[in-house]
Amino acid sequence: MKRRTFIKLSAISAAGMVLPLQLEGQTEVKSLLKPKTFVTPNADFYILQIGDPKVLDAATWRMGITGLIEKRIPPLRLEDIVAMESVEATRTLKCIGDPIGTEQMSNAHWKGVRLRDLLEKVGPKPEVKVVVFRCADRYHTAIPLEDAMREDTLLAYEMNGVPLPTDHGFPIRLLNPGHYGTKNPKWIVNIHLAKAHESYWEKRGWDPIANVKLGTMIGTPSEGEEITGGKVYTVSGAAFDAGHHGGIKKVEVSIDYGQTWQEAEIWAKDTPLAWVLWKWDWQVPEKANPVEIYARATANSGITQDEIGLEVEPVGAIPYHMIDAAIVMP
Repeated sequence: MKRRTFIKLSAISAAGMVLPLQLEGQTEVKSLLKPKTFVTPNADFYILQIGDPKVLDAATWRMGITGLIEKRIPPLRLEDIVAMESVEATRTLKCIGDPIGTEQMSNAHWKGVRLRDLLEKVGPKPEVKVVVFRCADRYHTAIPLEDAMREDTLLAYEMNGVPLPTDHGFPIRLLNPGHYGTKNPKWIVNIHLAKAHESYWEKRGWDPIANVKLGTMIGTPSEGEEITGGKVYTVSGAAFDAGHHGGIKKVEVSIDYGQTWQEAEIWAKDTPLAWVLWKWDWQVPEKANPVEIYARATANSGITQDEIGLEVEPVGAIPYHMIDAAIVMP
């Protein structure tokens, strides 16, 4: 039995502050790597929602703030929000549905306003526990008030220097750091302050908190790829912990079923709220053979991914990513 199959069966039975981008001496686009750019182009950024994207008109769009508030204000126009003090940040979003080696993870540079600046305009009443977001596509979700009041929780209206594309939530979406995409809703039309709320996915049995776990993805090689023996091949990918463990300290690669690990080069990084991109140059043996490639990350807190994942505080780690490939001779 292959080690990967054994691991899968074992797992089943076991049931802040914005820092400048660091490109570690590598400023050009990495055309042979995946991801090949630190900031994901809007056209390549992953898309997922409960239905079709909603096309909204900025001229008629309004967003009300309702519920348990001390002061009522008129519904906000887009120009009202754009006129507020703006914040720019590089953030990675990741889908909750397939966390192990998923391509449903992308990184962008965003511009918006602090959510708390809006909430302070209305004054949450003492009994408020959650902030609910209702969206034009009928999606709804809630986050704790304390998360909504964080410095780095934003309402974004620009993505990579342009107004939010329709697919990504025009005119306003939430950026809720540390949480999967289910807690970063798009096409927001109402913000409601309440004591409690059962969100769209929670009604269907999904995780109500949706904290991003430490994880690594292998971009190259792809699953089943043939790699030429006797040459240097660059294994590459991304790693992300959403800031729960202090950011990524290192990434390692194994090509001998996890018996030994080689440290990869982190060639692009920003704050812990954005992914790191890594690469490792492998001198491929001159022997045709199937191979399994593993990648794992270690966070600054000391936690390291393992074969079946870890449940540790404050948030666990998912199992490390594995890719089947084949060495072939030219």
